[in-house]
Amino acid sequence: MKHIAALSFTVITLVSCSANFTAFIGQGRSSRLSSAVTLAYSGATMNAWLQNPGLSYIQAYVRFKDDLPPDVIFGTDQELLDGVDNPKYISGGDWMGFIGLQRTGALWVAAGTAETSSGKPSISRSWKIQTLNAPLKPETWYRIRTVVDFGQRTFTEFMISGDGLNQTVDLSTNMLDYPNYMPFDKRTMTYYVHAMRGRDMAKESGAPAVYFDDIEAGIISNGVDLPVIVSDLETQTSVGAQPIVLPVIRVSNYTQGLWYLERDESLIRIERQPFARSGNAVIACDATLF
Repeated sequence: MKHIAALSFTVITLVSCSANFTAFIGQGRSSRLSSAVTLAYSGATMNAWLQNPGLSYIQAYVRFKDDLPPDVIFGTDQELLDGVDNPKYISGGDWMGFIGLQRTGALWVAAGTAETSSGKPSISRSWKIQTLNAPLKPETWYRIRTVVDFGQRTFTEFMISGDGLNQTVDLSTNMLDYPNYMPFDKRTMTYYVHAMRGRDMAKESGAPAVYFDDIEAGIISNGVDLPVIVSDLETQTSVGAQPIVLPVIRVSNYTQGLWYLERDESLIRIERQPFARSGNAVIACDATLF
């Protein structure tokens, strides 16, 4: 079994730098992935969808400060965990719809392969990198949205809008990755916000923190969004560890809609900021290397 203290991502390797996101070099880390995760597994809408998974979405507002280094990758993820009691596809399967952005306008998609679709977990990520042909501006809220088809286990599309930028990117040729065996008892959906950095790509200094607000996730039925998670961060003050107890992790130990650290190395803060999009709170994902 792979590292289970983190929901997903266990080994993320960037094509351009071969940076393993659990490694250390010298006095500092070679890389860091900071991610927060929340689960959705209850309620009539979610329960019905989990019996026959189909279209799912996650959307969030994201911004960064002027000194964010251009190599930092940030974004969202949504994953269907198959569970071990009555799996839809594979016992312990983990179907990942991970996307990342750089402020340069690069879009990173963690694509799956025929092998992962057949049930063999990937060893490293197979990145598909596209460009928005426009850089993202600092101190600007961008709405990002990804739609995934968990019935077909493929990406569908990515959308971004803000400050004159309004693009939709077709991702339907990309299969979902299967990064980890995840022994949860019941089928569940997981949603993430993240920022990550590798030392080999880190050519410029700056504060590698990215901020998210007004996060929404759910399912799509007959073309209509049915939100399951709606998070403005106003009622949660800190992000703690997951309630993992092996050998089989009980979904019911998690509070639906509460944010947890995706892994121990994650630097996640809920901050009160004047630039919050709504209310006063944002969630900060910090990819500092130290």
